[in-house]
This record gives sequence, structure tokens and C-alpha cells, in this order.
Amino acid sequence: MDKLLRQFIEVGTLKNVSHAANRLCLSQPTLTHNMKKLEENLGVQLLVRSSSGVTLTEYGELLLEQARMMQRIYDNTLIRMDLLKERQEQSLKIGTGHAWWHMFLRQSFEAHRRQYPTANVHIDLGNHLRLMDLLLSGDIDLFIGHEIQGLNPKAGVSFLPLLSSTDACYARTGHPLRGRTVGPEELLAYPHIELTPDESRYQHVMEDMQPKRRERLQLHMTERVVYSTNSVATAVDMLAATNGIMVFPSCMQDYFARFEVLPLRLKEPLRKGIVGIYLMREKGEDPHIAQVIELIRGHMEQNRHLLE
Repeated sequence: MDKLLRQFIEVGTLKNVSHAANRLCLSQPTLTHNMKKLEENLGVQLLVRSSSGVTLTEYGELLLEQARMMQRIYDNTLIRMDLLKERQEQSLKIGTGHAWWHMFLRQSFEAHRRQYPTANVHIDLGNHLRLMDLLLSGDIDLFIGHEIQGLNPKAGVSFLPLLSSTDACYARTGHPLRGRTVGPEELLAYPHIELTPDESRYQHVMEDMQPKRRERLQLHMTERVVYSTNSVATAVDMLAATNGIMVFPSCMQDYFARFEVLPLRLKEPLRKGIVGIYLMREKGEDPHIAQVIELIRGHMEQNRHLLE
């Protein structure tokens, strides 16, 4: 807002140039000069000066009323601009696997939302190759997922390890393999349920440009019936309605137990993997991203006893 109008509001409110000058931290001659300059700019007399102070002319009363209105509009605009600036600077776009959202990222989202209630947040759930593609295209700021073996080193991304994860083989409580120790070869006879499977269109993030081998069970997937989905709820329905088997992080046992889906007892443990945070290298210097990473690490540590 124009500084002369701000000064006029003080003079018109206090009806005294000296008192207004003190409040504005100006000298009285400077403020007197500025009020005369304002009158000259408008071409009307605003103030009648006397030994006891000033009174407003009809023009002065009108200007004071309108200037106060302009002041409120200006101040409200600044407040809204600050909120918009915070929303943009503190906005967040995160990708994650379903398990990590359930186990600790949801808590980080709640903490971020409480700290920055006006900030926009987008959570993208999916396969780590798909999330890597979103990261490389700038559609997300970071994502949590398994370490990608064979990632193209020219991608310009950083991987920050969080935890070691072991998979389990989930099936419904009434599954034919339930109640005994199962070998890898026995699993071949049953459908395989894939939650967020790899997609060929995202293989470009791999250095060798070849489809990612499925190493979790070291099985020939072409010999099996495969049901696939990108929805946890749908995967649970598939498990409940079929004799299908799903490989998923063992830390999700309590979650799936609600739906009477439990791990099978296996002769050989499944392969372990490293889970961490992927982000573009240049993003690591962003204070807000660094703060979010520390938030995620903190909530992951709080839940480590459930993750191991």
C-alpha cells in the first residue's frame, strides 16, 4: 500500500501530526511535508491544522474511510499471498509401496499435515519402477521402495537405505498348503497374485533395458496362473476367493490377518531386500525435502520393531 496513505491513516486516526510521527518513527517535519505532498497529489485539502492538532476536511473524511478499506484489503492480500507461498514451498509429492504407507509413511503424512495445514500433499502408491519413472519425470519429489538392481547410473538419483525387508508367502486360512512346511516347487501348482507388478513400459529405468527378473521365489512365472492388480483391497479379495499365493513384505502380517490371510510356513526363507528413499540428487539440498526425510526416518525408527 502507498506509504503516504498509510501515514495519512495514522494522522487521520490520531488527529495529531506529532503523535502520528512518533508512532510511525518519523520526524514531525517529514510527516508534515508528506501530508502536504499528498494534498498536492490529490489537488484537495485533507487536513485543517491548528495548535491543538488537525481536523479532517470533507475530502479528508472520505479519503480516511476509503484508505482504511484499502488497508484491510491490502493486509488480507498479503496474508493470502503468504499462505499461498507456504502452500507452494511446503507442498509435497511422495511415492511409496503399499506396505511402507501402512507401516510408517502414513504417520509422516499426518505429522507434515499438522505442521503445514495449508500445504498440498500428493501420495502416489505403486511399483518401484513406476515410481522411479515418476521421479525422473519430476512428478514426485521422492519415493520409498525396494532398491532397484540394475538401475541406470546416469539417472542422477540418490538412494538412502532405511531398512532390510523380508518377504512372506501369503494365502487364505483355508488354503490347501496351510498347516505344513512348504517347498518352492509346491508353490508352482497354485496361482500367483501380484500386487503392483512390474510393467514393461517402465523398464527404461534399468541399465540393461531388459525386463527385471523375478527373484523373490526364483520360480518360472510362465508356468503359473497369475492374477495381478494395483489395489491392496482387490488383492485381498483375490486371496480370499482363490487358492492364490501372494509374496509381500512379512511386516504386513498383522494387516492381512484382519482378512484371514496369513503367511505360509516355508522350507526356505525368501530373499531379503533393502528398502530406502529415492530422490533426485539435486533435491537433497532442498531444506524442506531434507526435513521430510528426517520425518520419515523418525517414524520408521518408531516402528522398527514391527518392520523386522
